Amino acid sequence: MQLRVLGRTGIRVSALSVGTWQLAGPLTVDGHADGFPDVGRQQAVDLIRACGDLGINSIDTAEIYGAGEGERRVGEAIAGRRDRWVVTSKFGNRVDAQGRRVEDTSPTAIRASLEGTLRRLGSDHVDVYLYHSAPRREGVLAARESLERLAQEGKLRAWGISTDVAPDLELLLEHDAAHVVQLPRSMRRHPGRLLAAAGRGKLGIMVRGVLASGLLSGRYSGGPPRFAADDFRSHGAPPRSEYAAFERLRPARLSMAAFAIRYVLDFDSTHTVVLGGRTLADYQEAASAVEAPPLSGVEHALVDSLRRGLELRRQARRRASDALRPLRRLLGRPRVA
Repeated sequence: MQLRVLGRTGIRVSALSVGTWQLAGPLTVDGHADGFPDVGRQQAVDLIRACGDLGINSIDTAEIYGAGEGERRVGEAIAGRRDRWVVTSKFGNRVDAQGRRVEDTSPTAIRASLEGTLRRLGSDHVDVYLYHSAPRREGVLAARESLERLAQEGKLRAWGISTDVAPDLELLLEHDAAHVVQLPRSMRRHPGRLLAAAGRGKLGIMVRGVLASGLLSGRYSGGPPRFAADDFRSHGAPPRSEYAAFERLRPARLSMAAFAIRYVLDFDSTHTVVLGGRTLADYQEAASAVEAPPLSGVEHALVDSLRRGLELRRQARRRASDALRPLRRLLGRPRVA
C-alpha cells in the first residue's frame, strides 16, 4: 500500500484509511438516525484487521460514533498491534444519556474527551485529534493551549478539524491551531476554499465522502437507493440523475468505485482517502484504485466539466426557489375576512 506524508506533521499514512462510522452500529441523536445498521462487533474487528493485512495503516474514528462503541471496536481490533496504526479520533461532538447532541470544545471538555477516547481505544495516545464541532472564536487560543499540553504529555501527535465549512478552518489557521484537516471531496464536490486554506497552512489533508455516501459506488445503477430507517442516509439523497451522469464517464478499465477513488487520489493535496467500507471486498476494490495508473487529463476534464455543469444547475434551481418564496408565502396566508 502506498504511503503518503500527512502534510507538515511528518506522519506517514497509507493512501487509504479505514473509516469506522459505518462500523460503529446504529445511533439516534436528537431523534434522528446518526449511524448505520450494525455489522456486528466481531465483523467490524475482523474487517479492521484484514485491512491492516492489505497494508492500510490509518484508521479514523470519533467519540460520537456508536456513542463510543466505534472507538471500543477499534481498540479491540488494534490491540497488540497499536504501533502499526495511525489512529485519528475526533472531539467536541458527543451524545448524552438522553440521546441529545452535545457540542463542547472547551479545554476541560477536550481533556475529558481525550481521556475517554484513550480508555476506549486501550491506547496511551492518538496520532491525530480533530475538532468534530467548530470552536468559538473566543475559545480558540485556550483550546490550542490545551491541545499543546496534551501533546507535551505524549497523548496526541497532531491536531486539526473535520469540517466542510471553510471559515471554521480559516479561524484555526489564523491562530496556528491546526496541522490536519479532514474535508469532503468527490467527483460531485470540489471544496475549493477549504483546499486553498489547507494549502496555505501546509496541512495534512484527509479526504472523506469520496463515494458520496455510496452514491458514486456503482451500487445503485439499477435504481435509487433505499436505506433502512436506522441509516443516516435515509434523511435524503440528491437526484439519481446527478450520480448516474458520472457513471457514464467511467472508463472500462475501472469499476465505478475505483474510478471515483482514483479521481481523488490523483491530486497531490490528497494524503489519504477515508473510506466508509463495510466489507473487505470494498477495501480490496479501493486498493485496486491505488494501484491503478492516474486518470488521463481528458478524463479529469470530463469529470470537472460535468461537476461544474451540475453545480450551475443546482444554483439555478435555488435561485428559482428563492424567487418563488414570497409568492408561496402569500398564497399560504389565511384569507382575512
